Amino acid sequence: MWGWVAAVAGACDPATIEAVGSPGGVYRPDQGCTVTPGAASCPAEGDAQQPELRFESAGDSGLTLDTAPGTLSDLRVTCARSYCGSGSVTAQATLQWNDAVAAPNPDDPLRMGSFSHLFSPALDLMGHTIGFNVFVDDVTVPMHAQIGVIFDYWRWIGWAPLARGWNHIEGLVSPSNPLSKIDPSVKTIPVSSIRIDVYVPVVSVPGGQGSWVGKIFLDDVSW
Repeated sequence: MWGWVAAVAGACDPATIEAVGSPGGVYRPDQGCTVTPGAASCPAEGDAQQPELRFESAGDSGLTLDTAPGTLSDLRVTCARSYCGSGSVTAQATLQWNDAVAAPNPDDPLRMGSFSHLFSPALDLMGHTIGFNVFVDDVTVPMHAQIGVIFDYWRWIGWAPLARGWNHIEGLVSPSNPLSKIDPSVKTIPVSSIRIDVYVPVVSVPGGQGSWVGKIFLDDVSW
């Protein structure tokens, strides 16, 4: 059973902010909450896809955590890192795996941290590209991120392996996306939620087990 907890809004912690410019400037990734005055807006007006969730204030982040597996905690807005703008949302993660078993389960909830954004009522996202940016501290084991939508049931729409630094993940909500396995005859796709997962994949050669502990940062979720 999934247990959802609303995002806890948190102000930017002054102890984590390194002021590198003048107040009122625009954020430069990983360099604090104030930067060079007069810098171009971020993202620029007119960009093809403006993010709906920017995490620019201490208000409700718009995300919830799946707390049932106990892999994620302490969801909050932070200025410690940002892909674009003045902040991001972060959570503490403890991911565990055991590939020494005969048939390791790639969907084992202990190897995955999951975030969700809910729509009420459901929103038709036919033809929309859903994207987000993710930063994982210390990628010491293979890690992936994926995105899916709830349309009748969970539909996979995109994924990528993660490298150190910011990674962009996106996927198209459409029957033309083979990952989604949506019936080609469908004309509308009312989505009740977006789900973002960061996880340790099953390795190709069994025998490994362990855990990964660190922070996951998300920024600029768009749809």
